[in-house]
Amino acid sequence: MPTQHLDTDYLLIGAGAMSMGFADVILSEDPTARIVMVDRHANPGGHWNDAYPFVRLHQPAAFYGLHSTSLGRGGEDLSSGANLVAYYRDAMDAFVRTGRVTFLPMSEYEGDGRITSIVDAGQVTTVTARRRVVDGTYSHVLVPSICPPRYEVDPGVTLVPPNELARIRRPWERYVIVGAGKTGIDSILFLLDNGVAPERIQWIMPNDAWLLDRGAMQPDLVLDTVVAMVQSIADAAGIQDAFLDLERQGIVFRLDEDSLPHKWRCATVDRRELAQLRRLEDIVRLGRVQQIGRDEIRLDEGTIDAVPDMLVVDCSANGLAKRDPVPLFAPGRVTLQPVFMCQQTFSAALIAHLELLDLTDEHRNRICTPVPHPEHVLDLASALVTTTRNMLNCNRHMALWLRRTRLFLGHHAPAHRYLLGSGKLAMVQRRATASMQRMQRAEPAAGAAERREAVGAGA
Repeated sequence: MPTQHLDTDYLLIGAGAMSMGFADVILSEDPTARIVMVDRHANPGGHWNDAYPFVRLHQPAAFYGLHSTSLGRGGEDLSSGANLVAYYRDAMDAFVRTGRVTFLPMSEYEGDGRITSIVDAGQVTTVTARRRVVDGTYSHVLVPSICPPRYEVDPGVTLVPPNELARIRRPWERYVIVGAGKTGIDSILFLLDNGVAPERIQWIMPNDAWLLDRGAMQPDLVLDTVVAMVQSIADAAGIQDAFLDLERQGIVFRLDEDSLPHKWRCATVDRRELAQLRRLEDIVRLGRVQQIGRDEIRLDEGTIDAVPDMLVVDCSANGLAKRDPVPLFAPGRVTLQPVFMCQQTFSAALIAHLELLDLTDEHRNRICTPVPHPEHVLDLASALVTTTRNMLNCNRHMALWLRRTRLFLGHHAPAHRYLLGSGKLAMVQRRATASMQRMQRAEPAAGAAERREAVGAGA
C-alpha cells in the first residue's frame, strides 16, 4: 500500500484522556484547527481500555473528562471504566464527524511524522504538523494487565492481573494482593464486597500511604479542601505535621493510626472503604516482593510462608510514576503534563487554552509549570505550592475561562466562596512556599529516598 500523507495543524501522539482533553478545547476554541491523532489502542481513552473491569473514577465525574461534555451523571458520580471507554469513543466519533480530525488507531508513532499500522506494517502515514506535535504519552500510565511484574514467579504459582478477579470460577484458599496503591485497594474492596472473608486475603504492602478522603473532594467542598491543604503546609513545622493537621480536619486518612506513612499519591477512598480495608489483619510490611514461590514469598526484608492454593493478584505496576518535568511548550512541540496536582484532564484543557492565546512559549511556560505526580509525602508541599502558583497566574491571564471550565475544581464553588478561596490562596502562597523550602532543607534523607523509589517498581 502506498504511503499516505496528511497535512494538519496538530499531530497528537496518543488518544488517552489528556490528549482527548487537549483536542476538545482546540476544536471548540479554534474553528479552523485540524488534528491528526494516533494511538496504539483500537479505541480512544488510553489506559481505560486496559484497566480492570471493576475500576471506577476515584474522584467525582464533575471534574473529569472533556471540558465540552459532562461525564456520566456529573456531580459526585464515580463513573465506571466501561462508561469512560464509551464516553471517549463517542467523543472521538464526534471529533471525526467535524471533518477536522483524523484518528489513526492501532498505529505506532515512530517519530519525524511517520506512523505505521500495528496490524499491517505496509500501512504507513506521514504527517506534517504546521503548528505542533503534541506528546500525550509523557505521563506513561501503566496498568498491571500490560505491565508484567518485576519480581520472579516460580512455575506452578497462579499469578493474575486484577482484570482476572472478575472472571474467577472457583474459590481460593488465599488471595494474595501485591501492591499498596489504589489498584491494590480496589482489588481488596472487590473481594470483600463479593463476600470473601477478610482472613482469606493477604495484602503485601511495600509502603503505607496517606489517603485522601473522597468526602472532602466533593464538588461543593473541593476548593475549600485545597485552601485548607495549602494553609496546613504554610503553618506546619514539618511535612508530617501538615498531614496530621489534615487528618484532624478529616481531609486525609491513614490505614494504621500507629504509624506515619511516607507515601502520598492522591489515592482517594471514602470512610466505608477505609473501614473495609481495616478489616484485614494479614498485612505484610516487609518491603517489595523479590520472588513468589509455591512454599514461600521472599521480600526485601524477610520471607513469609505461602500456601499451595493461593491466587496472587499483581497490582504492583506504578500507574502514574513521578517523572522529571520538561517545558510544556517548545518550538513545534507541546508535552502534556499535569499543571494542577492530580488533575490530568483539567491540565490538558488548560494547556490547550494557553496554546491558543497570543503569547510566546516563554510566557506560556511562565504562567504554568508542570506538577509531577506525587510519590513521597514531601511532594504534597511542592505539588500544592506549584498548583497554587499556576492557579493564581491563570487568574491573572484567563480568569473568566478558568471560572467557566467545569473541569476546574473552583468552578463548582459558589461565586462568593470562589472569590474568598482565591483570595486566601493568594495571601498564603508566599508563606506556603517558604514552608515548603524549609521542609525540603530539613528532610534531605526523605528527598533522597523519594528519588530512589521513583525509579523502583510497584506502588
